[in-house]
Amino acid sequence: MTLPFANRRWVWLLGATTLAAGLFTAGYRWAERGYLADIALQQAAHAEQQRQQAEAQAEALASALRDKQQLEEQAYQVGVALLQARAELARSQAQLSRRIAHVVQQDGERFTGLGPDSLRLYRAALGYASADEYLPAADARAAVQADQTAAPAGGLPPLALLTHAVDYGQWCQQLEQQLDGWLALFPPTQGEAHAGP
Repeated sequence: MTLPFANRRWVWLLGATTLAAGLFTAGYRWAERGYLADIALQQAAHAEQQRQQAEAQAEALASALRDKQQLEEQAYQVGVALLQARAELARSQAQLSRRIAHVVQQDGERFTGLGPDSLRLYRAALGYASADEYLPAADARAAVQADQTAAPAGGLPPLALLTHAVDYGQWCQQLEQQLDGWLALFPPTQGEAHAGP
C-alpha cells in the first residue's frame, strides 16, 4: 500500500526538479545564444576594424607612391634645368673667354691692373649684373697718369685675372644652380631660411 501523501511528494519533487532542470537548460541556452551573438558582434567589429586598417594602409601606400612619382618628376625637371643651366654657363664661359683678348687689347697697357673694359668683363664672368654707370669708359684719357706709371714688377696680368674670373664665375654659378635645384626638390621649412646672394 502506498501512501497518497508520499506519491504526491515525489511527484512534486520530480516536477520541481524537472522544472528546475528545464529552467536551467533554457537559461543556459539563452545565455549561450547571447554569448554567441556577442562573439559574432565582436568578430564582425574586429573584421570591420581590420578592413578599415587595410584600406587606410592601402591609401597610405598609394599616397606614398604618388608622392614618390611626384618627387621623381620634380627631380627629372630639376635635372633637366641643371643640364640646361650648365650648357648655358658653358656657352657663356666660352663667349667670355673669347672676349678676354679683345678687352685686354682695348684697355691697353696704360693700366697697371684691370682697365674699365676688363673690369666689366670680370664682373660679367662672376655673374654680377651689369653696372656700367659706375665704371668709366675705356678711354686713354681716363687714365691720366697711367702711362707715366711704370709697369708692375709682379702680380697677375689682366689676361690671367680675367681667365680666372671666367672659370671661377662659372663654378660659382653652377653651385648656385645646384642649390636652387635642391631647394626646388626640398624647400626649406618655416624655421629655415635660404640666404641668397
